[in-house]
Amino acid sequence: MRPKRQKDSGMRRCARRPRRFSRSAPVTSAFSLLETLVAVAIFSIAVVALIEAIAGNTRNQAWMESQSRGLMLAQNIIEEIEYVGDLRVGSDSGEFPEDPRFSWSSDIQSTDLDGLFEVRVTVSWTEGQAQRDISLTTYMRPGDNATSSGLQTELPISY
Repeated sequence: MRPKRQKDSGMRRCARRPRRFSRSAPVTSAFSLLETLVAVAIFSIAVVALIEAIAGNTRNQAWMESQSRGLMLAQNIIEEIEYVGDLRVGSDSGEFPEDPRFSWSSDIQSTDLDGLFEVRVTVSWTEGQAQRDISLTTYMRPGDNATSSGLQTELPISY
């Protein structure tokens, strides 16, 4: 006769079996909700700052292009006045057909020196809501179309 086995309680059997999942064991391989929110906030601030920097660079580039274009157009008008060589005291103005957002005005004044004229050319344009301009001033003699007239940007000078 076989000996009768005692029934083991379920507790003993479970204690021997290794547990795969534990609800009370801390999970260390995942991020908490707070950590994730902080990371997303930092990333968002960095992206906004980067976009602002790119937009600022684009605005500065457009401003520099307009300044360079205005300066070149003003030099062209001065060269045209110098080439024609007919210097008369007075003012003139016009627009550039190749770039209608730019307009120009010239002002020719006599100086204290006999036969020497002050020629001032101003190029204006609209950039967004702002009106911009650049002025060049040079001195010329009638019939003197040498390139030594000396272009200068207008600077405020007080004596």
